[in-house]
Amino acid sequence: MQVWPAAKIRVHAVVAAVLIAAGLASLASEGAPIIVAVLGVGAGALWYLGMTWRYYRRRRLVSTPFPDDWRRVLERRVAFYCELDAGEDRRRFEDDVRIFLAEQRIYGTGPEDARLPLGDETRLLIAASAAILGHGMPRFEWPRLRDVVVYPRAFDEDYHAEGHEGEDIAGMVHAQGPILYSERDLRRGFRRRDGHNVGLHELAHVLDFADGHADGHPVGAQWASAAPWTEIIADRLARLRRHRYPHVLRDYAGTNEAEFFAVAVEAFFERPRALQNSDAELYEMLCEYFGQDPASKPPRRRPGKFH
Repeated sequence: MQVWPAAKIRVHAVVAAVLIAAGLASLASEGAPIIVAVLGVGAGALWYLGMTWRYYRRRRLVSTPFPDDWRRVLERRVAFYCELDAGEDRRRFEDDVRIFLAEQRIYGTGPEDARLPLGDETRLLIAASAAILGHGMPRFEWPRLRDVVVYPRAFDEDYHAEGHEGEDIAGMVHAQGPILYSERDLRRGFRRRDGHNVGLHELAHVLDFADGHADGHPVGAQWASAAPWTEIIADRLARLRRHRYPHVLRDYAGTNEAEFFAVAVEAFFERPRALQNSDAELYEMLCEYFGQDPASKPPRRRPGKFH
């Protein structure tokens, strides 16, 4: 996410200046009502403020030190963060985390759908999931209209999470609705890198849904409409369903195109070397989209116990 996109800010400043200038120019016309000038100046000011306020807010946010207790959570729970070079890479990851937390509504849910506060660690794991996916796409902006709702445990199709049989959904994303997580499964996904991380999985669906279709073609991908990617999905789905695909993707990837992409994203970030060795073509396509090559990073020991 961009903290201060200078080129975009300049464009908005030019538009605002044109509106203000047009309003002031009306004063030179004899008999022109003063309201025209007022409207022009007001429209210019409102345009600039409306289009740039979030960036001023971001710049102010990242000018403050990143909380030490948040950094300790990332060091203890997020392997991706620990593998980043200390300095600019980690600073940018931390900025993405706090921008995501500042701009997204994230809350727990309890009896009768009552909103409940969440602890920092759970919120940080969700934000870290977003920061992982977006780390190689600094201009990408996550949709701001989705709530992130966290249930204490897995839930069923009716959103019941009371520990009964059939409550086995760890996460869910609706086309235009909220992102749903099971807190227990979210935490479990960060315990070890086994290719099963619901934090990454559901946000991969958000990338897929951003163009209005859950078809395994994520928004912004240059290759998303190209034949090679469509052919890759069709071929891998067929092989998964015939049990003739290397066992690096979970079987759930064979459900449909959307689930194939989401499961592939989990493997890409959590088991990159295994994915590269078993399906180099798929791995390279994901490298191109995410702007990252996780298999090239030497694994680093996380400070402290990982749990």
